[in-house]
Amino acid sequence: MDVVRLRPDDAADLREIRLEALRLHPTAFSADPDVEGAFTLARWRERLERGVMFGCRIGGGLAGINAFSLDTHSRKTAHVAHLGAMYVREAARGTGLADALMVHWLAHAAAAGAVQACLDVEASNRRAIALYERHGFAIKGHKPRSMKVDGVFYDEYEMWRAVG
Repeated sequence: MDVVRLRPDDAADLREIRLEALRLHPTAFSADPDVEGAFTLARWRERLERGVMFGCRIGGGLAGINAFSLDTHSRKTAHVAHLGAMYVREAARGTGLADALMVHWLAHAAAAGAVQACLDVEASNRRAIALYERHGFAIKGHKPRSMKVDGVFYDEYEMWRAVG
């Protein structure tokens, strides 16, 4: 599976898969679908110009994505990489695509000089937790009631691993 860094020309495809993820799995992401749904295509292009997102295509369309960022607000935490926006479409689940995205993301984190990697995951999302554990992440924190969707609170786990 060929994982690539998404470029500004991929903005429309990114918007489509990202809004699908937020709509179908609202407890898996802290982003608000109404807010991101209102973004113009130019803003999605900007997002890809400024940030680092990876994707994998199957049959021409994006089948999975994830995002990479470093703590750049402080030199003290600039060694910490954050995984975000991890999503694989239903039809591509169980194909190894999620693992390919994770391997690529971890290689990028190491090349970027990260020493630690972290992510947040909704506490009842056993499939995602198992994916992250396969790639060396371990639960290091519990964030009770960290999200509220349609009046219901959801807990998250904070997961960490060393990079390199």
